[in-house]
Parts: sequence; C-alpha cells; structure tokens
Amino acid sequence: MKWDKRAKAAEARICRVLVVLCVLAFVVFFAMCHMARAHDVSHDDRAVVERAAACGVDPYLALELLHVEDLAGLTAHRGMLAAKACFESRGNPEAVGDGGKAIGLLQLWPWAEVTTDRRHPIGSAYAYLGALLGGVKRAKRHCPGARRVFRLAWIRVNRGPFWRRQDRRGEARCHGADPAGLKLLRRWRRGA
Repeated sequence: MKWDKRAKAAEARICRVLVVLCVLAFVVFFAMCHMARAHDVSHDDRAVVERAAACGVDPYLALELLHVEDLAGLTAHRGMLAAKACFESRGNPEAVGDGGKAIGLLQLWPWAEVTTDRRHPIGSAYAYLGALLGGVKRAKRHCPGARRVFRLAWIRVNRGPFWRRQDRRGEARCHGADPAGLKLLRRWRRGA
C-alpha cells in the first residue's frame, strides 16, 4: 500500500520534471530560431553590443542580454545588463569577487542561488532583473518620496535595501549615487 503511494508520487515528480524540461527545450529552440541577426539589430543596440564587446563581453551574449531586457519589458535603460556585465566582470561568467561572495557575469551574491546558478549568464540576468523589478515595488513602498524609483531599485539591489553604516544601520536606503553600471551605460549612449 505504502509502496504504491510512493511509486505514484515518484511518477508524478518525474512527469513534472519532464514537462518542465520540454518547456525549457521549447523556449531554447524558440530563442535560437529567433536569435537576432546582425542586420536585424537596431543602431542603438548595435552600439551597445560593440561597446560591450570592446569591454570583453561576448557579442552573442550581449545580444542575449538585450533579448532578456526585451522579455522583461525594459525600455528605459536598454543595455543595462551588458553595461553591468562589462563593469562587474568584464564579461567573464566565471568571475569571483567580494571575497568569494559575488559570483558570475553580474557578480550576484548568494541571494540569487535561490532561483538560479550564478555562473549561468542568462539565468543570472533573469534573476537580477527579477530582483530589480521586484525592488521597484519595494522602493516605492519604503521610499514614497523617491523620484527616480528604477535607479533607486538598482542601487538597493546592488548595495542592499538598508544602510549598513553604523550611524544609519537598519534605515531604508532611499538615496545614493548612481550605480556604476548606469554610469557606464550613460557613457556608452553619449558615445564616449
């Protein structure tokens, strides 16, 4: 009797895993079929890819990062993932920093391990954007007077939502200097 229940539960788990794998295979196939060709890329996107490539980010990876931004509906700071990858790791998905705490292309801390492998560049991009877009809602709630909420969410994801300085410990981080990836993206847009 118990064996039958366990076997059915194991079968159900295997079926769920197979469904997830089929969906992932379809997504990968679809992405590969619709991968942007050089002549399909806009002038602005081409400039982002070229500047990211000059920094060390693989051009195809930069195109995929732009595609992740498309899927997330990100338009205001287009190219931010490539700029962050350039600044944080020079395009190296195996990079390790911050005393071993920050790993991967975007130098994500252990919080990202909940949803992805930090060494997987596209998975870490999804995890980072998910944290960023979720951080927009939290930034609005904790900092109702903030004007540039997306920028603030970017700062909070990079540096933490609360101050760590002794004089402000535990206080919500509602301001700060522009994140380095944003500064680099602005330089890229200016053509510097």
